[in-house]
Amino acid sequence: MAAASVGATNSRAVQPHRNPSPEPSSQASSSSPSFSSRAAEAEAWPVSCDGGAEEDVLHLDSLWVAAAEAESRLEEAAMAAAAAGLRLCAENEAEADEIRDNLQRQDDELMALEAIYGDDLAELENKGALRYFQICIHYELHGGAEVCARFYSVNRNGEDGRCTDDCTEQHEEDEPNDFSYSCNFEHLPPLILTCLLPQSYPSKEPPYFAITAKWMDGPNVCQLCEMLDTIWAELPGEEVVYRWVEWIRTSSLPHLGFDTKITLGLDIPMHKVDNRAISRSLPLESVIPLMLSYSSKKCYQVFLEDLHVCMICLNESKGSNFIKLPCQHMFCVKCMETLCRMHVKEGTLFQLVCPDTKCTASIPPYLLKRLLGEEEFERWDKLTLEKALNSMSDVVHCPRCAIGCVEDEDNNAQCPKCCFVFCSVCKDPRHPGKLCLTLEEKLQRQQVEMHLKSRMRYDLTD
Repeated sequence: MAAASVGATNSRAVQPHRNPSPEPSSQASSSSPSFSSRAAEAEAWPVSCDGGAEEDVLHLDSLWVAAAEAESRLEEAAMAAAAAGLRLCAENEAEADEIRDNLQRQDDELMALEAIYGDDLAELENKGALRYFQICIHYELHGGAEVCARFYSVNRNGEDGRCTDDCTEQHEEDEPNDFSYSCNFEHLPPLILTCLLPQSYPSKEPPYFAITAKWMDGPNVCQLCEMLDTIWAELPGEEVVYRWVEWIRTSSLPHLGFDTKITLGLDIPMHKVDNRAISRSLPLESVIPLMLSYSSKKCYQVFLEDLHVCMICLNESKGSNFIKLPCQHMFCVKCMETLCRMHVKEGTLFQLVCPDTKCTASIPPYLLKRLLGEEEFERWDKLTLEKALNSMSDVVHCPRCAIGCVEDEDNNAQCPKCCFVFCSVCKDPRHPGKLCLTLEEKLQRQQVEMHLKSRMRYDLTD
């Protein structure tokens, strides 16, 4: 497996397992304007997208890794174990055989883990000949997860921070600055398990590990560390990394009491802080929008990777070849391009709507710009403007250059291009205080003008 610098980036981009789901939604009970706006902006990421956000989801998990911090924690654990004399010594023949056996078992375990987790596992540069790797663990949420963020005033430290059933309502007895914010997530940010394998693993020692959960409260991450210690204690001398990962992925949320609702708030006071736990360091008003953004981008990533059937041509293709309209109906790009170009060419702009027979939602301009060529989009823009002007009762067109003009209360208008001032009723030059000429009067005037012009030509020839 490839190696890379520990302090910088992973040897492979950590890619998540696919988990199809709809968009996230949120509901706030009481919040400050700044927090509400930041959360709303995070939710506004378009899951129905035009293809411009694909680069943003390539390294979706990188924000939650904290590789340098995990590295420093594991180095401290390794030095502490060495100081305590827990490492095996290769000078003794029996211990040398045990080290060789452990290293072989570690190689076999890493190969198995790589086969199971693929790009979610990143093997990093060895630390002092010790194998060093990270596993990105994604929760499989069936039906999403409700997250309740509790915010307390500074003088309320006695509560445990748990959210009651009616947490979306602010209680009368709460302090004025206390409020809660509840949101539904289809995807939670990942947990990162970083492991350093000592030479005495798995025969005597467990792996040195750190758990990174940048969105969880400290006490919760400490509980996860304690549970991994318990699993090792139950299985001494066995390879446990796979069991650790699967327990975190499938059982850690119920273990924390988060099986129905995930509560985030002020850290619960603890007698001892586990140095292996890397938890939330930012305030909740910063973390919640980041979580919403992650969930929304993850939904888009899943949409890009999944297969969909176009209801126009009935062909199956990846989401990256599809357009998902704001009404949530989706069709392949080729069919939508053909449809839009046809209607723009024929001038039937009123038919630029969702092709679903039961839907009349309009196709937004940002999608039309992608589906149409440059000239076609300019034609659509021109036709749309003309249609809008024609629907306005006070807009008339200049009889000389056909530019739209706004008429005044006297039914007069001035062209902004040629500066011609004309009557909006008869399209003749402005005639204040006079009635518009009838059609017969106009014909008579034209005949007189033609007669005068012919007389002038006759006089000039004489």
